[in-house]
Amino acid sequence: MRKEVRIESGVIGGYFGYDPRITVFKGVPYAAAPVGELRWRSPQPVPHWDGVRPALRYGPISMQWTPGADPKDFWSRELHPSGPEYDMSEDCLYLNIFTPAKSADEKLPVLFYIHGGGYQGGYPYEVEFDWEHVARRGIVVVAVTYRLGIFGFLAHPELSAERPDAPKGNYGIEDQLAALSWTKRNIAAFGGDPDRITAAGQSAGAGSVQCLLTSPAAEGLLSGAIIESAVTADFADLGPSFLRAGSLRRAEAAGVDFFEKAHIGSLSEARKIPADELFRRAAEVHAFFAPVVDGVLLKRGAFDAYVRGEHHRVPVLTGYNRGETRAFMRRDSLPYTKAEFEEFADRYGGHADAFRALAGVASDEDAEALFSGDAFTGMVAGAYLFGTVQAREGRKTYLYEFDPDIPDDTSPNVGSFHGAELWFAYDSLARSWRPFRGQHYDLARKVASYWANFVRTGDPNGRDNFGDPLPEWRPFTEEDPFMLLIGNEIKEKTPGPDKVTKFRIDHTLGTL
Repeated sequence: MRKEVRIESGVIGGYFGYDPRITVFKGVPYAAAPVGELRWRSPQPVPHWDGVRPALRYGPISMQWTPGADPKDFWSRELHPSGPEYDMSEDCLYLNIFTPAKSADEKLPVLFYIHGGGYQGGYPYEVEFDWEHVARRGIVVVAVTYRLGIFGFLAHPELSAERPDAPKGNYGIEDQLAALSWTKRNIAAFGGDPDRITAAGQSAGAGSVQCLLTSPAAEGLLSGAIIESAVTADFADLGPSFLRAGSLRRAEAAGVDFFEKAHIGSLSEARKIPADELFRRAAEVHAFFAPVVDGVLLKRGAFDAYVRGEHHRVPVLTGYNRGETRAFMRRDSLPYTKAEFEEFADRYGGHADAFRALAGVASDEDAEALFSGDAFTGMVAGAYLFGTVQAREGRKTYLYEFDPDIPDDTSPNVGSFHGAELWFAYDSLARSWRPFRGQHYDLARKVASYWANFVRTGDPNGRDNFGDPLPEWRPFTEEDPFMLLIGNEIKEKTPGPDKVTKFRIDHTLGTL
């Protein structure tokens, strides 16, 4: 062990990382094990221990399908080459700290990272995260594990009755909040600044960051937010986005349905079922559990909170990968023909004719082009909608589109797939099986520097870690709707939002 640090529950011993300039603390408990009677309850304090607790091993990953178990699966090779080797347990409330600080008084900025995985899988030490490399940029990294699936997001009338005034169905988000609060209270001992904590996450991690960003319980805990793929934006003509948290009533009904299908008679019985058996039953009936608007932890959906200004006033960096946008398009809700276009236009009420004139659809081909373009691509238009909301509230937002060539030895170009930016933002190309070359490493140096600058100051601009100036990344405003295109080169994305996108934004915000 290299270093001993006293935290609120005792003394832990860290060790030299692969880079000896970084001290690593793995498997640090931030809450008591959520097992037995603590299953489906708010995270509880960690019992105090005597002596020095070695922080030498990662804690178990949350209960989930074994990551990487199928060697033919895309994600097995991409993210989980070692997944089957990791311990898995319901006892999973641990975090991992990577610090370059040599003393406790350095007050370095903190990156608080929440992994993705659809709220059903993932873990904070997937191969695409090189946290030591990030820490070398003068940042203390905290990467957390939280309850997933049925363990993290079950809602049920019995649970609601058990805790009428407490959060419901959001145990995984409560875990993240507990870890964030723990970081606020303890990170100074690791050389971190408790007043400079930026929460970051991708996919379900992005949804989680938005839960923290809009939860009253996180007030005063964050200095910034990084939301990767993607921000929640509910357009009035299409309704809730795929990232929106569901209603408590619907989640409770799903919980009742699960109990019936899984032959569980009561909450008491459910708490006694072994974790692997409970997971198996949930998997057999294809039960899906995710965050809910419970009226306590989450007062309303993220976008509703944004338009009401009910989210924490911190700078936000957010964007998407061009290669993932088609996969998340809502084509089943969009027209394909001119006749369907005419019917769709009626959704704009008194502004329907203005929409028709603006869209200029004269044929089926025109309709297909319109509804396949950026104006109706949820992640793209949604980013501009979020930027507009933020700008009108005087809040600073930095938007990006990520779309460089990603090398693949099995096909010509796999594209900027869901999660591709993680290798660049967290500077981990050398860990990947992909044949990344010099230009990719140059790009990663710049992208990781943008992210690190944002964590440090709330502004991604400045210099990279070689001291070279980065291309300018202006905050989004309505007068200057800037989005940074991170492609094979870094430049402004042109053209910006078109007239149809702006029309949809104004229609949604009631400003037509």
